[in-house]
This record gives sequence, structure tokens and C-alpha cells, in this order.
Amino acid sequence: MKMESPDNVSSKQVGVRLPGHLYRWLKEKVDSGEYSNMAQSVIGELTKARTLEEMRCRETSYYDVSGGEPLARMVNERIESVRRELLDEVKRGRT
Repeated sequence: MKMESPDNVSSKQVGVRLPGHLYRWLKEKVDSGEYSNMAQSVIGELTKARTLEEMRCRETSYYDVSGGEPLARMVNERIESVRRELLDEVKRGRT
């Protein structure tokens, strides 16, 4: 059986359970009209997180992230927190 490389997949459906606080946060974005539905809110917010992470990686040479750049550190901590929560949810969904 041949496994497809993630680079060759244009889109992939993933089913996970969101923790309540994340669901409510995303639901508020849908209810306020920022997104048209929950799927779009998940995609939109993950895309924002990815963009922030990519910016952080590019700016690493410009800023001492571990040192005194509080905004970069705060963004990095939030991205890592979301990443860990999603990984935990995926692992729980597999059991």
C-alpha cells in the first residue's frame, strides 16, 4: 500500500473533538459573522496560527525569541499550546 506524501495531498478531512473552551471560542467567531461555519473557523484560525509560526521562524534571526521579545514569546507560547491541545485530541480520538 502506497502512502501519499502530505505535499501531494491538496486537502484532507480530519475529525477531532475540540475541548469546550476552543469550541466556544470558534463558535463565537461564527456567531459574530467572522466565519460562515465551524469548519471555516477552524481552517481560518489554524491558517493564522501557521502564518504566525512561519513569521516567527523567519524572524528568529532578527529577534532573540528566548530573550527579551515579549510579543514573539507570547505568540510562540500560544501556538505551542494550541498545537499540544490538538495533538492530545487527535491521540484521544485514536484510542
